[in-house]
Amino acid sequence: MTATDYDELAVDFLVRAAREFRRGGWVFTGFHWPVLAGQLAYALDGQPFSQVFEAGASTHGAGRLVPTSTTDYPAYANSLGFVGDSASILLAMARRFDRVILDASNIDVHGRVNSSYIGSRDKPSVRLPGGGGAPDIAAQARELVWLSGGNDLRRIQAKVDHVTAAPGPGSLVRLHTRWGIAVLGTGAKLEEIADVRGADEFIRHLESLGVSTDAPITRTPVRDAERDAALSLLHAAAERGYQVARRALAATERN
Repeated sequence: MTATDYDELAVDFLVRAAREFRRGGWVFTGFHWPVLAGQLAYALDGQPFSQVFEAGASTHGAGRLVPTSTTDYPAYANSLGFVGDSASILLAMARRFDRVILDASNIDVHGRVNSSYIGSRDKPSVRLPGGGGAPDIAAQARELVWLSGGNDLRRIQAKVDHVTAAPGPGSLVRLHTRWGIAVLGTGAKLEEIADVRGADEFIRHLESLGVSTDAPITRTPVRDAERDAALSLLHAAAERGYQVARRALAATERN
């Protein structure tokens, strides 16, 4: 094998999402990109952290395998603990987390997501998997981080068709994308931008939604060691059935 093609923006996005965990503390981890970012974070430098999943499990180190769901206990049994049942996590402990990191399917500038359906309620054009425990957690989060790892700007909207989950009043809400980070809610603004392909289109799209794009900070580069760790994780995740990992790796290996 002489080279492997992969989606650089998706890989770098995963690293930056993982850095959110390495800010330390207790982090509620949603499924999809958040699970991958949490698994990767243990391979990065930063502050110690613990994860809590919806069903009540907590982890304090990298799982033996990449979890295929937040209830895939055998995958992370080597670092497993319990902090309660689902009701306790979703209703009693939500505001005790240092941050909540969830996946954003379709999101608007107010920080609300739609993961239920697109179109009319009676005859939706697309049915989505739903929010699970995200609505309860998002509504109580002190700091809410949404991860949107795709390349379709139409998923960032002025107003979602249906509100599956929304932040509570006073929450700090930030959206991670391939191109930059935006603070959502009242006075939505672009916080960080990267010098990558598609960044200009991202800026223009945010401006069309009324988001301020004045004076964002420049994104800190991803280091080679971080990228290598992310690629290793994506290969493991692809073997475990993650479609986002398979797409990121592009499965185009030349021997």
